[in-house]
This record gives sequence, C-alpha cells and structure tokens, in this order.
Amino acid sequence: MSVTYNIHPAFAVDDSSLLETDLTTCQLLVLTGKGVFSYVVYNPVAKKFMALKSYRFQTQKGATAELEMIEQVFDADKLLFTHFKAVYLAFDGGDTTIVPEKHYNPSLKKDYLELIYPEKTQEVILADIMHEQQMVNIYAVDKDLLGYLRKEFATDNTLHVNTALLKSYSFDNDYRDINGVAFIDIQQHKFTLTVYKLGQLLSQQEIACQNGLDVVYHLINALRQTGLNEQYAKVKVGGAVTADSQIYEELHRFIPKVEWMQRLPGFGYINKMQEIPAYYFNNLYALALCV
Repeated sequence: MSVTYNIHPAFAVDDSSLLETDLTTCQLLVLTGKGVFSYVVYNPVAKKFMALKSYRFQTQKGATAELEMIEQVFDADKLLFTHFKAVYLAFDGGDTTIVPEKHYNPSLKKDYLELIYPEKTQEVILADIMHEQQMVNIYAVDKDLLGYLRKEFATDNTLHVNTALLKSYSFDNDYRDINGVAFIDIQQHKFTLTVYKLGQLLSQQEIACQNGLDVVYHLINALRQTGLNEQYAKVKVGGAVTADSQIYEELHRFIPKVEWMQRLPGFGYINKMQEIPAYYFNNLYALALCV
C-alpha cells in the first residue's frame, strides 16, 4: 500500500533568469540519498548554475519507502519533466570502495565490493573511472531505484557522489598540504571523510554518526591511522551543517585548524545561491565536474 509522506523542498532557489533560459540547452544534475532528493539546473555553455531544489524527508527503513517518496517528488515537481539536454543521476550512500585503475578489471567489479561488504540481492554494481586520478570508484545502487530513475529521466548517465567530491577537492588550495588535509562532507546521520597528504589520497570512508563527538572520534582515528597529526592537519567542513551546530562546536574543541569549504571555483552562481553559505550543497555543485 502506498503511503503519503510529508515531502517538501527544504531549499528552492532560482530567479527570473530560469524563465529566460532555454532549458533544452541545460543539464539536470540529480543527487539522491537516504532521506534526500536534490537537483541543480546547470548551463554547461555558461558554466553557471541556474536553479537548485532539495527535498528532505523522514522515512521508514528500506529502499521501497525511499522509492515511494521519490515518486511523490515527481508528482509534485513538474520541472523534473522538462526536456533537458542531458540528465545525470548521482547516488549518495550505499556500499562503495576505491581501487587503483591499473588493477581494475570491469568483469570483477562485483568481486571488489564483496571483499568488503556482504552481497545484497536487490543491488546493481556500478563503477566510475577517474582517469586523471588513476582510480575507480565501485559502488552499489538499489536495483529498483536505479531502474525507476533511468526510466523517468530516460538516461544512463550515473555516478556516485564520492566521485564528484574527489574531483572537487583537487581545486582546494590545501589539497597538497604537507601536514595533510581532511575534508568532511556532512549529511543526515552520516558523513564522508576524505584524507589527503601532498595531493595523494590516503583514505575515504562513509561513517554513520549521531553527534559531534562521533565525528571527532572518527576524524582523529583516521588521521592517526594515516600518519597525520590532528594538531597540524587542516580540516575542511561542508554539507548540511551550521556554525552553531554541535558537530562544528565539537570539531573546534579538539581540532585547531577547522575551516569551511568554499564554493567550487570557475563556475557561475545566481545571486540567491550566493546568499546560501558557500559550504552548503558543495556535493551537488561538484556533479558538474563529472559531466
């Protein structure tokens, strides 16, 4: 039995320029994760983001409930049925692992993932090849969710949000810091932690969290395991978090060098987007690096 959920856009950002733009020349970049469905309208010729909308909802556990909520987003949001030049589907969460490109065999991508995670019957294994970083991001997506989105958007363009984040971090000035840098992308009840030293990826992992101390504990543990010192490494924070949140306050208690992530350079943003804190939606904007 289908259930009606309380679904509403937590953010809806656009201006008159959207009505003046030929959307058939634009791309729709879609990001879906647990309790979140977001998208941005991107003009690839002008390299400018034209509109953004993000839905947040509470759900029961299970992919079926997630899919039902996304179906209701489609019922309410007619912009999703616009004929865009291209649509890209990005997924947040799920099982994921990174392997060096030189060791990657496409026929074994399922085996790479099953070395770490148990096999699930309702999943499809996908892979993003990052030639410039010589890595491959292998990840699992719920089969029904993938099928629904591919059908509704008539697209086979897929990627994992961590692929976009990895690409975006190379634009940060501290990417090659000798003391190391940790990027923390915070979302609902989880965060993605990525650690670099001198531009080399040392670690990336998705971690469930309930409070700020959870984030601090896993951050310090990851830094020490990769041979870095939390007193000297820089920590860049972005995502669904605010300066007065417990997470940010706890990070400042224990980590001397904490900074906010900045907007991805080289792109245009409408004025209303610039009114939102720069570290919000950094994962969504980063999708433009993968198209």
